[in-house]
Amino acid sequence: MTNTTWLRDSIIVLVAAALMPVVAAAQTLERVTSAGTLNIGFVKDAAPFSSAVAGGGAEGYSIDLCLRVAKYLKSRPGLSQVNIKYTGTTVAEGLDMVASGDVDMLCGSITDTLKRRQSVSFSIPVYNGGIGVLVNDNADAGLVSVLNGEVPKKGPIWRATVNRGLSNHTYAVHAGTVTSDWVQDRVGALGVQVNIVPVDSHEAGVKMVADGKADAYFGDRAILANYSNSIDEVNLLNRYFNYEPIAIVVPRGDADLRLAVDTVLSELYLSDDFEGLYSKHFGGPPGKTSLMFFKTFARR
Repeated sequence: MTNTTWLRDSIIVLVAAALMPVVAAAQTLERVTSAGTLNIGFVKDAAPFSSAVAGGGAEGYSIDLCLRVAKYLKSRPGLSQVNIKYTGTTVAEGLDMVASGDVDMLCGSITDTLKRRQSVSFSIPVYNGGIGVLVNDNADAGLVSVLNGEVPKKGPIWRATVNRGLSNHTYAVHAGTVTSDWVQDRVGALGVQVNIVPVDSHEAGVKMVADGKADAYFGDRAILANYSNSIDEVNLLNRYFNYEPIAIVVPRGDADLRLAVDTVLSELYLSDDFEGLYSKHFGGPPGKTSLMFFKTFARR
């Protein structure tokens, strides 16, 4: 074999390997039709977005959205008899499962980021999320003041003042989430001495705060609100530290499936049904600003 032939064959192999995930992703609906099953992955501990229920099912805001997608798909030729299979997972594992084709969609509170788009794709946003923080009801007043972004009324405001208010504390974060990365970066930028403890569930992080084993637990504010409403020992601060688009995860490169998901979401956001569905999971209809957020992303 000549060097030229070897180089040509190597290039062909590399190109084919690079295209394989895209080709595989593009086969989602064909695979669903052939197998007769739509595999919906969901994050197990992300109420009110998604959570497990007895009998192997799931419930939540994102689950209801994914079920609407499933109903839409079942109206298409060859898909009317498709069954739905739920797979409970974590955010990190669920993203890998979508990338590998083990699940067809991932529903929950999953933030759309450029880094994640390297392996999966996202629908139009289903919620305007953001990071919040839970503290114990008996939390240090200085810590609460700094976390709330409150400015002292008197005296000079120095970076050192903020650092002292945040240092020498224990912060719990959910491992494998965007929030975990944000807290790590934020603490590093401030240069404060903080003990960051990764946990494997929101429940574990909230329990650490309730038991006084952590000074704060950072997470998606809508999820934290769900815990705050049911646990007396914790308090959800008013502050949003940032805003993040939450979306349904689909395979990268699968334009047909993403189009189906975006079609269902767009029609819902522009319909009279949306406010009722939203109220069901968040305790009231979206405000004018939130409603405009959804209608901005809806496509006609």
